[in-house]
Amino acid sequence: MMYRNFAIAIVLAAPIIVMGVQSFLPARHQPAAEPQAAAPAPAPEPVAPQPVAPPPTPVAPPADDSGTFGQPMADAGQPMVTASPDVAPTPATGFTPGGAPAGSPNAEP
Repeated sequence: MMYRNFAIAIVLAAPIIVMGVQSFLPARHQPAAEPQAAAPAPAPEPVAPQPVAPPPTPVAPPADDSGTFGQPMADAGQPMVTASPDVAPTPATGFTPGGAPAGSPNAEP
């Protein structure tokens, strides 16, 4: 709680501290640009034209996917198979109803 109050105080006080310090520090003086006689700018040298690369040619999509764009997948909506169908799930071992190990918080008195 103390850290939270300290954080709130810092967030609220920081802008006030910054404005106070800026009001006491002397402002930086930018040297005024003295008007000088406008000298004519030298003419830019002509630039040699750069060679332009040819535009890339479009790549055709593979022929095997061309008819299925935007169509649903063949196995969409089917449940995922996590084990082969000929393997039976193994039952959980070590659990007996009402038989928590002695000393555990779930043990019956």
